[in-house]
Amino acid sequence: MCRTIVGVSANLCPVDPEGKNLHSSVSSQFAEGIRQAGGLPMVIPMGDPSLVKDYVETIDKLILSGGQNVDPSLYGAEKTIESDDYNIERDQFELALLKEAVRQNKPVLGICRGVQLINVAFGGTLNQEIEGHWQGLPFGTSHSIETKKGSVVEQLFGQASRINSVHRQSIKDLAPNFRATAFDPRDHTIEAIEAVDGHRIMGLQWHPEYLVNEEKGNLELFRYLLQEL
Repeated sequence: MCRTIVGVSANLCPVDPEGKNLHSSVSSQFAEGIRQAGGLPMVIPMGDPSLVKDYVETIDKLILSGGQNVDPSLYGAEKTIESDDYNIERDQFELALLKEAVRQNKPVLGICRGVQLINVAFGGTLNQEIEGHWQGLPFGTSHSIETKKGSVVEQLFGQASRINSVHRQSIKDLAPNFRATAFDPRDHTIEAIEAVDGHRIMGLQWHPEYLVNEEKGNLELFRYLLQEL
């Protein structure tokens, strides 16, 4: 039986002080979650946007992974924080991946930075700096969420669940044709979105790949991606 191939976008990270030795990398927890759900993980290295058509044709599903802040120029804003945690080349490559996945009608799941990029791609904006959402290491949980009745997130996680939190930016203005389906009850930060226009796209602000064996719903999320999204 052929396994469903899930492409996961990779970051490009220096592994030497001079920044000359760059490695394509993504958390191995993604591979573990995909394998446990019955799929076959495939890392998509950041590179030439002209290659995205071939990448997307190769896979069945796409995960946009976490990482740097999304460059605010992409949603018509100036940088309001002092940070070098941006990579416009990665933004452009993953936006091209997303656009091609939509063109080929391939399902997309955005994780952390990934959900923010999806929101920006479809016309939304971001809060560039928020407090109280950085727990350090992503293992374990730090706060609860409340889910919207009738949403996929409620189906998978119930009316309330606990999640991890390792982000310093968040969705501000939600893109048209999406609905927010989970919130942080402390400050109403949007924690999940789902497309409502027929596109097979959803995104989570937390990192389910680190909670696959810890919290109910996270492995089920990967199974949903493979079998239903």
